[in-house]
Amino acid sequence: MSVEVRKINILWKFFFWPIVWISIFIPSYIWPIKLQGEWLIFARVFGAILFIYSMFLASSGGRTLARFAHQEAHETFWPDKFTTFGIFGCMRHPMHLGLAIFPISAALISGYVLAIFGSGWGVAAALWFIIQIEEKDTIKKYGEDYINYMQKVPPLSLKISCIKEAFKVW
Repeated sequence: MSVEVRKINILWKFFFWPIVWISIFIPSYIWPIKLQGEWLIFARVFGAILFIYSMFLASSGGRTLARFAHQEAHETFWPDKFTTFGIFGCMRHPMHLGLAIFPISAALISGYVLAIFGSGWGVAAALWFIIQIEEKDTIKKYGEDYINYMQKVPPLSLKISCIKEAFKVW
């Protein structure tokens, strides 16, 4: 892979999530209908819980990679070693699951009806990103080890046992 292609790939991965998150809220600014009363309270409480969960998943995945998937000195923030420690033992993409849940939580906290309905597209975008970009890059990097891992561990999981695994890194 040429240096130019790698730079474009890095930029694409970096800007993908902010573009997805912002695009969810654009219709809400055009037609700003909010939930009312108890629905707004429920949405905000549930959104706050999802926000905490999304940040926990993303940060647990990041901490696990920082501790167990990097050599002592590393030049990039991408892992250079393969790990199945902690949360990576029960799902392959905990950080992406956290990033996928984030737009739902932000939409619920905002209370904007169109943002809530549109946040499903954020989840769809996350699934597309995992399948089309992240999985292919990871297979190229780790080869047969990752293919075997794919057969044993699901890409995403909402099991309580995964939360317990995530706490191992804290």
